[in-house]
Amino acid sequence: MKPVALIVAATLALAISAPAMAQQPFELDDLDADRTSGGIEIEFEYDGSACEEVGAAEVGAQVGGTLSVNFPIKATAEVCTRQIVEIDVEQTVAADAGVTRVDVTLTSPDGIVIGAGSADVDND
Repeated sequence: MKPVALIVAATLALAISAPAMAQQPFELDDLDADRTSGGIEIEFEYDGSACEEVGAAEVGAQVGGTLSVNFPIKATAEVCTRQIVEIDVEQTVAADAGVTRVDVTLTSPDGIVIGAGSADVDND
């Protein structure tokens, strides 16, 4: 294969695979779920922008003993530096005693899942 054709082929392969690679959600750090008197307290960390915050948890469907919970990210500024900071999340969601596991997603302001993880609910 000629060098120019090889470069074109490599560029096309990267262009096709880059969007798929960019959309892979990262694993949430230190994801933990604990039963409390008010429901289930969910905690996790992630590296995000200094100009974002996590909104109120959105409880989804409960399938079997697994509850889906989404945490939407909201921008706090129109213009922001690219400074990365560790963001700690700790919120309690309403859940009945039948919930034994949580599937957690973190979504960008445009609704794309950027982080995900699952955890068993501790009954301490």
